[in-house]
Amino acid sequence: MFDFLAGKAKALSESVGEKVSSTKDSVLDSVGEKKNVAVEYLDRSWPQIERVLVDGLLTVTHDRIKDDEAFLLVAEKAFELLPAPVRLLLPRSTFLAHTEKHRASIVEMIETKREQRLALEGPAIIESEIRPADV
Repeated sequence: MFDFLAGKAKALSESVGEKVSSTKDSVLDSVGEKKNVAVEYLDRSWPQIERVLVDGLLTVTHDRIKDDEAFLLVAEKAFELLPAPVRLLLPRSTFLAHTEKHRASIVEMIETKREQRLALEGPAIIESEIRPADV
């Protein structure tokens, strides 16, 4: 009788072990697929995300842009501006690593925008300086 019960228990434990193993595999596959979807979304939406980063860093001084801590702080704030479903799928560490990888292009865009802004503000200052002299 004990052999019968032991055999039944062994069969049940093997069955449960197989179910747990198959469930584990399906969860790992699902998580892997979601990670790929998140990374694909990040690659596809990078121009918009990069624009948010550039606008956020535009007011930061030139010296602070090169500072790792300041750059990562702005990148983390930009992560919070992403849509909630994206933040759920995309790990923060992946986003920060991707941002760090594209740091040179972001800094270049910041410099370009800063020069454009100075070019637009420059003539307005010159005109205001010329008008009082004409009067």
